[in-house]
Amino acid sequence: MTEVTDSPPMLQMSSLFRNDPVYHRFYRLWQDMNLGLAALFGDFLQMPLARTYELYELWCYLRLLRAAVQEYGSTGVDLSNLFVTNGAGGVTISAGAVIVSVSPDKVLCFQRQYREYWLEPSGEGSFSRVMVPDVVLAGTGFGSPGKQVIVLDAKYRINDGLNDALNSIHMYRDALVQEADSGEIEGIVTAAYLLTPHTPALNADFKDTPVPGRLFHPQYRDKFRFGAITLRPGMSSDDLRNSLKTIVADATGEL
Repeated sequence: MTEVTDSPPMLQMSSLFRNDPVYHRFYRLWQDMNLGLAALFGDFLQMPLARTYELYELWCYLRLLRAAVQEYGSTGVDLSNLFVTNGAGGVTISAGAVIVSVSPDKVLCFQRQYREYWLEPSGEGSFSRVMVPDVVLAGTGFGSPGKQVIVLDAKYRINDGLNDALNSIHMYRDALVQEADSGEIEGIVTAAYLLTPHTPALNADFKDTPVPGRLFHPQYRDKFRFGAITLRPGMSSDDLRNSLKTIVADATGEL
């Protein structure tokens, strides 16, 4: 053993197991599960499953941020609020609320806090309590007049679990407001969508499509500016960019 040196741990299949059909299928399944994952080992990877939803929220934001830069160009992009550095020269993603300018007239926000509207300098906020939507795309220049505020709530759920998740986007759409010059209170959210890894089955008409599939139906999203969009790991950059374009098109009615 004196000639044995340190090396990264590796999992290999011996010929004995390779020739057994059952173990061979299991090994192939293990390989498929590890596609796209780095060959890393260690306690730092022991992330509780209960916090997977937090990882999905951040993944949705970062992927949409990249898609927005690709779609709207790099002019005016400011990532200074996204990353922080430490004394050792390391770079980490900022914790908490992040607002990134993705063009001179658009911002993409992660967990932005909306306080009561009378406390906010912009006059835009909640009429009840502090609200923190996962992702907000806001600004002008989306192909329609006026400012757009598109709220996206990331939910790591599928199937019937999406039914309860609807409460959040109902809440954001109804409770985020501003005070008009006339003194009247008006909503600021122009569209609200769930982001989920769920892949729906759709019928020709949204009225014939049961929930949660109805939420994904293009007719439904276009009619109500409300619903759900599929965002799942493994999607290509082009797919994610098309998803962003779909969100904006539904929200503005520019199909």
